[in-house]
Amino acid sequence: MNIISTTINFTLIGFLSLTVFSCALIRPTPEKLDKNIQAWLSQNEFEEIDNALSRIKKNDAKFKSVLELEPLISVKRNLYINEVSDTAKKLKQEDNWQQALNTFDNALKKIPNEPRLSQERDNLIIERDEQVSTLKKDMMMQRANALISYKKVYDKLLELIPNDTGAQKDILRYNANRIEVAEQLNLCGEQARKNKQYLLATDCYSLSDKLEPTKDKQQWVSSINKQLIKNSNKKSHDELLAAYHTAYKKREYNKARQHLNTVLAVNPKHGKSLKLLNSLNKEVSDMTQEKITAGKDFYNNKKIDDALKLWQQALLLEPDNAEIIQLIKRAEKVSKKIQSLEENQ
Repeated sequence: MNIISTTINFTLIGFLSLTVFSCALIRPTPEKLDKNIQAWLSQNEFEEIDNALSRIKKNDAKFKSVLELEPLISVKRNLYINEVSDTAKKLKQEDNWQQALNTFDNALKKIPNEPRLSQERDNLIIERDEQVSTLKKDMMMQRANALISYKKVYDKLLELIPNDTGAQKDILRYNANRIEVAEQLNLCGEQARKNKQYLLATDCYSLSDKLEPTKDKQQWVSSINKQLIKNSNKKSHDELLAAYHTAYKKREYNKARQHLNTVLAVNPKHGKSLKLLNSLNKEVSDMTQEKITAGKDFYNNKKIDDALKLWQQALLLEPDNAEIIQLIKRAEKVSKKIQSLEENQ
């Protein structure tokens, strides 16, 4: 009986599995799929929409009405991406870093691997981790400076009451803290030196040496100071101009401008840099104006997404351009109104 029962159970399981698999392959009707897509759009479930559309052939006449929804889906997808990006930026500005990260995480469940959101999320984590690292280093250095300032007090205390039990315990605790922080600062110096962060390395080694003096730390400070002087001498105008040309060829215009401004900060009358900067500013201004004008043409022809795309490109060229910022805000408002009207139809 056991063998027969087991055989029947396996047969039933196999039948049920096959039935479920077969049902999964059955496509919904165009009417049902259209209803599903409208529901998914209201929840920004773009992965569900993409999966459903991927199972339809582009020339399938029965699903023509569904396939005609693709432009609308694309518009709403871009609006949702912009909304997520803006929300996360606002939260970051308000120092709600975790909420900003959660905003990206929730969105990426609806649009997995979306390049812009993934990149902005990665940038947010990098920026957050840099701030955390900086805060930890600041705390460690403040602690080190406090311990250094206490050193004379504890030395004097030891001279005055060398046999006092309470004073001895305080001194032991102080020395344990002093040695612990000195070791942390020494590790900070080694890591900074490996990363070629020479100013940070000097600060860490110097503080560590004040807490727990060693010849090695003193030698490193001396060696790093020589390296800093050497690096400063190497940072010549020619190197900065070479960096400018590299950035310009890659169309990284803001970075190219930065290299020229660095030369001019040191030597305001550097003729070649002045000439290149004037030429670069004119070229960027012309490109920006072209994109603004082309975007206005798209906007007047009710091609809001195309206009937004061009104006966003223009904003990358001139991030502080007030006209572009206003144009983008106006276009985004219009897009939201269009979205609202479409949803209420």
